[in-house]
Amino acid sequence: MNQGQPEEYSLSPLQTFFAKVAIVTGALLTTLYFASSLAVSFVTTQSEQLKALKGGAAFWGAMEQKLYTLADAPDIAPEKKQKIIDAIHRLSLKYKPYFDALNDDGAPGKPERAKPDHGF
Repeated sequence: MNQGQPEEYSLSPLQTFFAKVAIVTGALLTTLYFASSLAVSFVTTQSEQLKALKGGAAFWGAMEQKLYTLADAPDIAPEKKQKIIDAIHRLSLKYKPYFDALNDDGAPGKPERAKPDHGF
């Protein structure tokens, strides 16, 4: 043995493999921890912003405020109202035959379906 020079130490291939596995596992666990932490904080922030996801008093309080806001909002112009009403009327005329056929109201030659008796 030479006292002036330190001995060289080398890892076996198995020790090198386990060292690499430990490093990669540690890096993956650290990355997953920070990614999940970021995801949880994002979801928490979004749920705080969306009052509809809350139940009970928070939900109904928000609904009450929206109702008051809509009730106090200025009305739309009468011309625009009439235009909307006319569009709805045209749509109802356009699709009425389909809804009548679904309800067997306008199907010629077909016997009416028996309505279920619920015993009320």
